[in-house]
Amino acid sequence: MVPLDGIAEPHDPRVPERWLEAEDRNRTVRNAVLALPPKYRDALALFFFHEKDVAATAQCLGLPEGTVKARLSRGREILRTKLPRLMAEPQLEKV
Repeated sequence: MVPLDGIAEPHDPRVPERWLEAEDRNRTVRNAVLALPPKYRDALALFFFHEKDVAATAQCLGLPEGTVKARLSRGREILRTKLPRLMAEPQLEKV
């Protein structure tokens, strides 16, 4: 008899693979955002990566909220057109 605490969890070989896929996807999205023109990149970075709301993003950028909303919308639209192509490209392995 072995206590339940002494039994190891079954190993799922897909877990590291899924983690690596998520890491690759996140890196691709970040790189795509960083490649945007600065006015879209700055708004998206503050809003999504720094978790600022529209008002705080507008204040940080010194812009009206409507301008920030427009830049967020346009930046997301640019990413929507670029990301499917970028996600389909094979990732280069680091040596």
